[in-house]
Amino acid sequence: MGIGNLLLGDEGVGIHLVRKLADLIHYENVKIIDAGTYSDFMSLLEKTPDKLIIVDAVKTDDKPGTVYRFDINDVDLQAQPIFSSHDTSVSDSLRTMALLGTKPKSVVIIGVEPGVIDFASDLSPEIETAMPTVINVVIEEIAKPAEAEK
Repeated sequence: MGIGNLLLGDEGVGIHLVRKLADLIHYENVKIIDAGTYSDFMSLLEKTPDKLIIVDAVKTDDKPGTVYRFDINDVDLQAQPIFSSHDTSVSDSLRTMALLGTKPKSVVIIGVEPGVIDFASDLSPEIETAMPTVINVVIEEIAKPAEAEK
């Protein structure tokens, strides 16, 4: 699932990524979802997946294009959002899913450090350069079996 705003440059990295993945992978048991800025993504899921991989911009003031991998154990669902600048945070959606008993067995968040978040429809050169790495990380993650969270 890609999350992001295509009108704010690198903030749209998740959407750019899922659009590229849609052309690259065709597995029967993998659904690619463009969630846009709608991070309250429960309604976008037809059923609870075994594994949910979320790709979004993650601002930590590191070098643009740095790729991060978090699992649900790395995310404090009670804390203020650090993953998203959208109306509802990824943490909010995951917390709601847990309360409703619909949280996937495994949740992985692939974050990309943005370079430019400003009115633009294209990714910055740094993020374009990082895209093959991000794609490989996501494809590797798809290949791993879902493991129950601790």
